[in-house]
Order: sequence, then C-alpha cells, then structure tokens
Amino acid sequence: MPEITTLDEFEAAYKAGLGEPLPPKPWRTVTEEWLSRYADGAGDYNPLFRDRSYADAGRHHSLVAPPGFVFSIDFGANASIWGHIAEADVAMRDLTILYLGASIEWYRPIWLGDRIRAVQYPSGIRRTTLRQTGEALICTGTTEYWNSRGEKVAELTNDMLRFANRGSAVESSPPAPAAGGVAPDPLVWERTRRGDRPRYWDTVAEGDTIPDLPKGTYTTTELYLFAHGALSTRRSRKVDEGTIDMGAGGRADPAYARATRAQARSFDYGPQRICWLSQAVTDWMGDHGTLVRIQARLRRPNLVGDTNTIRGTVVRTYRDGADEQFADVDVENVNQDDVVTASARATVKLPAQDSVAADDPLFAAEPEDATGGIYT
Repeated sequence: MPEITTLDEFEAAYKAGLGEPLPPKPWRTVTEEWLSRYADGAGDYNPLFRDRSYADAGRHHSLVAPPGFVFSIDFGANASIWGHIAEADVAMRDLTILYLGASIEWYRPIWLGDRIRAVQYPSGIRRTTLRQTGEALICTGTTEYWNSRGEKVAELTNDMLRFANRGSAVESSPPAPAAGGVAPDPLVWERTRRGDRPRYWDTVAEGDTIPDLPKGTYTTTELYLFAHGALSTRRSRKVDEGTIDMGAGGRADPAYARATRAQARSFDYGPQRICWLSQAVTDWMGDHGTLVRIQARLRRPNLVGDTNTIRGTVVRTYRDGADEQFADVDVENVNQDDVVTASARATVKLPAQDSVAADDPLFAAEPEDATGGIYT
C-alpha cells in the first residue's frame, strides 16, 4: 500500500534526499545504431548526426550526437518524479505529475564511440498554486552527462509538477478533425536544412524567422517511436495499476491517461517536444553552428490527434568576448488551434563571416592506392 498520499508527506520525504545522487545507470558506448535509433524515434534525420559518410566529410569529421540525444542517454526525470522516494510509496491515483519543461546546457560534442553515463540528483522543491490543479509542488531534478574521460558534456535541469489527482483532465484542445489531419511528421524524410553552408553571424538579424518545422498529426505510432526509439527498448518490469499497456508508461491508454495523469486522452512525453524545438534550431543554424543552451517550458498538453508545427524567430544577436558570436532564438510548438503548447529560448553560437577554415589536408579523402613507398 502507498505510504505517501498527501503533498505534505511527499514534500517532507522528497526534501530528505535533496542533493544526494541517485545510483547511475551503467556506462554505454555511443554507436551508429544508437544514433540511428534516436533519429527514428525523434524524427530528426539531419545527416550530420546520422549519415557517417556525410559527417566524416563535415565539421567534426565524425558522427556526433544531436542535442536531444541526452534524453536517450538518460531521460533525467526520475530525480524530479521521485527523488529518493520508493516508487511503490506513491500512487499516481493519489498524487499525479505533469512535466513542466527543462533547461539544458551543452559543453562539448558527444562523439561516436564515446562511453557515456549520467548522474541524477533531486535539486529543489517549492510550493505553488495553479488554476487547474490547485496546490502543487514543483520538484526540480538535475542530470549531469559525463564521458569516460571525466568531461561533463551536458547538464539538464527539469521541473515536474506533483499535485493531488482529481481524476479529471487539465485543459487541452480538441483533436484536429479527421478530414483536416496532416500526415505524421511530413518532413522527416524530406526537409530543407542549412546543412554544410555556414550560417554566418554577420548575416543574422533580430526579427529573422526560421523555417517552420511541421510535425503533422500526433499519433500513437509517433508516441511509441519516441518511447522505444529515442528513450528505451527495454520492456517494463511491471504494468501500472489501472492499465494493461506496458509501453510508454501507460500514455497510449486513454482511460489510464484520464484516471491517473490528468490528461484528456493519450499524450506525449514532454521531452519529445523539446527535441522538436531543438531540431528546428539545428536545422536552421547549419553544421557550423553550435546549440549552447535551451530553456524550454511546456504550456499545454500535446495529445494524440493534435497537429503540431514548430516556428521560431531570432530575438537577439550579440558578441561574448572577442571571438564568439551568439544569437538567441525563440521557438514554439503550436497546435491546430494555433495554441502554444511548448516554447523555448535557444542560444546558438555562430561563426563570423569568412571564419570557417578551409578543408584540412589531414582529413582529405584517402587515395584509392594508399600503399606506401620505399625511401632510400
């Protein structure tokens, strides 16, 4: 039987573990298959992150992971959902959750072949009162991502709303009419990206818009692709009470979603939209740009049947130091009612005009006859 049924009990138990790391998951090696599986799950087919021949000839001379890949290394939510509280001690039918968003900062690339792991710890908790949920707790978890050289590659901080389950859904939009629906992720196979043409900082101005990223109508297939492609292929250890669905934490079961997660019907993982927001920015900035950080907030649920489009605008360009130039880009996900369901500010580092180095002979293609000669 659950031991924690009130916010006061949860707050006291959660506070007891603040700052203490959770046991980390095992080290994992970044492989081509893992990068490809993430791309399938998130719908990000940028060749810089997926096509080895393209990447080998490009900026990094190797495959590297896209920004959202950190969610595939570790979802980073356990610290904000449970902290050090045993999962069996809290039932979603008593105290349920909503994912509020995340801030992520990237420090260095994640390379093909890197050994990588994450360390999570609960880092904060505070009270709030919201119109739809009443009194609630905002639980904050921090996840650090490290490679086996002892280098921190990224850090994520996310917020989870914990509140008394009223057995009713929070406000959402009605699904798009069947006749007006759009094919899921229509540009996953065909999309115009900046690619290897440098987007120079000197050519970017406040007010510039970035190309829209239509994600189409959200389906159960899209939900499962992200759950089992981008996040984890592992089977659930148990079935949550109130559902027979083992995948995606019960999200694909509409009755379970209503009864335990305050959603009108099947719903997405919050980080799925953060991956979309990041993708729109990386597609725009091109191979020579660097996504430095993103601060994302979820505004409304994204439910099966919703139609989604990512759009964005440059809101600031500036220098930081003598040799670094940045642009801040505001991006948002809008649904079929033109309602913003997620928004973010992304900071991008861009090269200055004519600063991209010419091809280095060290990385030139090998000649067909690469045999050595004899020197006398």
